[in-house]
Amino acid sequence: MQKGVPQIMDITSIRSILHYLSKNILPTKFETAQQPEPNTIQLCFRGVNSQTWLEVSWNGESPRILKINKPEKIGRESTLSKQIRYGLKYMALISINQDDFERVIKFGFAKKPGDEICKYLIFELMGKHSNIFYLDNKQKIIAVGKQINSNQSSFRTISTGSIYSDPPVNLKKKPREDESFQSWKDSISTVPESLKFCLVNTYQGVSPILTKQLEVFSNANESEIMEKNIDFISDEDLNEIFKSWKIWIKRFKNNNFNFSIFNKFFYCVWFLDKEINYRNKIDLCTGIENYYDYHLKKKKFELLVNKIEGIIFKQTNTEKKNLNFQYNLLLKSENYELYKEKADKIFSTNEIKKQDIIKGQKLYKKSKKLKRSRELIKERLIIYKNNINRLDEFTTLLENLNSLNDEEFFIKIKLLEEIMEEICNEFNINFKRNREDRKSRSQIQSSPIQIATPSGLKVQIGRNMRQNDLISFKFSKKGDLWFHAQESPGSHVVLKSSSQVASEKDLQIAADLAALFSRAKRNIKVPINLVKIKDLQKIKKGGPGCVSFKNKEIIWGNPTRGEEYIKKNLKRAI
Repeated sequence: MQKGVPQIMDITSIRSILHYLSKNILPTKFETAQQPEPNTIQLCFRGVNSQTWLEVSWNGESPRILKINKPEKIGRESTLSKQIRYGLKYMALISINQDDFERVIKFGFAKKPGDEICKYLIFELMGKHSNIFYLDNKQKIIAVGKQINSNQSSFRTISTGSIYSDPPVNLKKKPREDESFQSWKDSISTVPESLKFCLVNTYQGVSPILTKQLEVFSNANESEIMEKNIDFISDEDLNEIFKSWKIWIKRFKNNNFNFSIFNKFFYCVWFLDKEINYRNKIDLCTGIENYYDYHLKKKKFELLVNKIEGIIFKQTNTEKKNLNFQYNLLLKSENYELYKEKADKIFSTNEIKKQDIIKGQKLYKKSKKLKRSRELIKERLIIYKNNINRLDEFTTLLENLNSLNDEEFFIKIKLLEEIMEEICNEFNINFKRNREDRKSRSQIQSSPIQIATPSGLKVQIGRNMRQNDLISFKFSKKGDLWFHAQESPGSHVVLKSSSQVASEKDLQIAADLAALFSRAKRNIKVPINLVKIKDLQKIKKGGPGCVSFKNKEIIWGNPTRGEEYIKKNLKRAI
């Protein structure tokens, strides 16, 4: 992922969203609230003819306020969402306030439009200092996103029951539309640093992403003017930046906003389409929601992959360590005959003393113990080898998530969550999960891939152990065929040939897909086990997806051909 993506929502983006909300949801009745993640809350407002959902996050890495589509309903509730929901029940949102370049948003609620404000929701979207406050009419904190004690902040403490105080006053200069070029230049030239540093540290409302936008807008991005020391930038180049600066201030003050993407990874809300050749016109709120939805899910996906890889790596090392320990015990146990021979030698002498008898008995005992332990050690060796192979299967399932590049991130994330849960359950791994995460986990489980062959037969592909188990046993019928890469971890593939006789082409497609969703997918050809469902058995005491079979047939699969087919014909079963 590009560094800095998703970009931090700056004051310009916040102002654009608030401008839309002020026009479209004032006044509206507060309807409900839910908390999908520890630092994110979703609020619903009901108008005369419409319903509007907002998502506000005080996550330090990506604080934001967005208008969103109706989200998935969360079964369990957080304490914060309960307090807000019951406290604001039947109340009307009558005001949205935000001062100039301050990133503090105040929602005012009254019993009905025209009445005095009696409750507040305040959102401070200021990087790592972001927070949410629910206040009464006397500014007393009823609930807060995160409490701050005196050890964490010397300026203000934040706790329920205390009186809300505003964050520190921003002492930087306010951008002015009537400021002259010379005044602007003098202000930012106080310290001989990069132009980016000078702008960010001199004026309110200037973020690193805004400096990049000014650079792009001024057509100065090729020379990376923002990274240059201000003493080495000519007045001519500075003047081009200043012109863009004035345009930004004017559009900010007049609420002239428009969504556009630039440099592939970033968005802007004050460029006009014609100014950056952006042809895909899109509604501002929709554009911002889609941007954060995509990049935040992508980031979550990458974090989950790294977390699961770490769990697998750590557990694999543990299993290998145990395996080596058992191998060493096995080597020692091979000396059981040596101890027996020593004992025999003692008892074969003519003169035996009491201490010799004791020593001989100990040697016999040790010899018998080592002999008995050999079978137990061999059993343990099998267990640890199977565990390593099992972890290898989980690694393959992880790799197979990228077999479908165009797949939605929410599907991949759901599969990752299930795979992580399967690993932790199977190996008794305890991993920390936030209370809100446990509450917000969706009860809807992922579905296996389902695709049709040219003759209309269905092919099902498992993406995790649970799905492998389901398609191989619960969903299968007598007459179906099971496919799996030979001596290679991979997904289970079932051809639903119980409905009609499968053709050679059907068999080949199923084999190609089994090759694609296996560890051997980078090979040109992969040997695939073809087994009738009636010859498939679930291994007792084995984890989900552990099977044994008989009467196999080998068919060769082509992963490249499987990938081409699935891209053209994929239809997902719901």
